[in-house]
Amino acid sequence: MNPTKVSVIIPVYNTEEYIGETLNSIINQTLRDIEIIVINDGSTDNSLQIINEYAQRDSRITVFTQVNQGQSMARNFGILQACGDYLYFMDSDDLLDECTLELCFHKCETENLDFVIFNGETIKNPSSNIKLTYNHCTSYDDNTLSDGLTILKKQLANKIFTPSPCLSFIKANYLRTNNLKFYPNIIHEDQLFTFNLYLKAKRISSIPRPLFKRRIRNNSTMTQRFSLKNMNGYFTVSNEILKHRQDGNKVLNKTIDLFLFQMLNATSYGASTLPFIDRVNVVKILIFKYFRYVTVKSLLRILLSALLNKHKSCL
Repeated sequence: MNPTKVSVIIPVYNTEEYIGETLNSIINQTLRDIEIIVINDGSTDNSLQIINEYAQRDSRITVFTQVNQGQSMARNFGILQACGDYLYFMDSDDLLDECTLELCFHKCETENLDFVIFNGETIKNPSSNIKLTYNHCTSYDDNTLSDGLTILKKQLANKIFTPSPCLSFIKANYLRTNNLKFYPNIIHEDQLFTFNLYLKAKRISSIPRPLFKRRIRNNSTMTQRFSLKNMNGYFTVSNEILKHRQDGNKVLNKTIDLFLFQMLNATSYGASTLPFIDRVNVVKILIFKYFRYVTVKSLLRILLSALLNKHKSCL
């Protein structure tokens, strides 16, 4: 394998409608010295055929196929295959401004960064009313240089933290030296990966521009109906993050507390839609294991939302 500047890792699962547009946004990057590692994660539609057609036209694309194992395992496999100086994780239905990789590479090289972050925005979708912005760089300017814990703490304090790894451009040596991987077989693995990414970094800067374009579509992790699997994912993330607490390290511990407080309280909106017996079990776990991180209001929202909604419908 010959070294290259950037390895772009793209897991693909049943995104035949979008994967061509996504690949075009990477192929047309102004930074040409890149490799594009596409992992077909057991797609059952025409995604693999489309990917192979692109690979025949562009030698920078390498295609791997595996039995469906989930996004975490696909990304981890991509890390093992990558030979770039930097890594970028791309989702198979989203888009990237054509100058993104060049801007990020230049900034990381010039400032010797562990990684650089940038903003994102959603692509307008006629079938969805959801519109999100990912402006987690709003409290920084182009010349800000800081360690990861400081930036994470500021993002949480300003309520602008977002866990998407698609908003980070990462030095490969930093990732491998710290053995950073995606936790397998859970939903919301990005929360844990991005927390660990920030936690260990010494040099981070930002490009406060919406370079990443997220597509909101039906049947994605973001739009699927909330289930007990979502909650179990959040609980796994919480357990792993709590392992980082250190006696006497007040800054770290306060950052962990704020991270878990915001994440677990936010889950109350989704958990409130679960079947009653599942809601009861979730509340039990929150009370006995994470009570310091959830408000009484959130617990009541989970338990009583169905009752309140039924009462409103009768008025």
